Amino acid sequence: MNRKPKLTKRERKALAPARPAQPQGGHDQHIHCVACGLHLDASQFDPPSPSATIVTCAHGSSFPSCVECEAEAQRLLDEHDRTGQPVRAAGARH
Repeated sequence: MNRKPKLTKRERKALAPARPAQPQGGHDQHIHCVACGLHLDASQFDPPSPSATIVTCAHGSSFPSCVECEAEAQRLLDEHDRTGQPVRAAGARH
């Protein structure tokens, strides 16, 4: 009795549907301020008067923040850059 030939990994990948790309900047995800943990909607990042912003660390990673918490968020990212530890983000709140 002969076995059916199995597909190689490359052949299985070719047959599988492509995964959707991750959204750039993460605006379509569940977003919380890194400093205070407040829930942010994607519309809060849009002009003309955004109430949320993206703060970037020295490594190039982006973190969402309330406009009011921007200084605290930058302080957390500076500590992250200095120590090499993960960002001490606040717990999520709604």
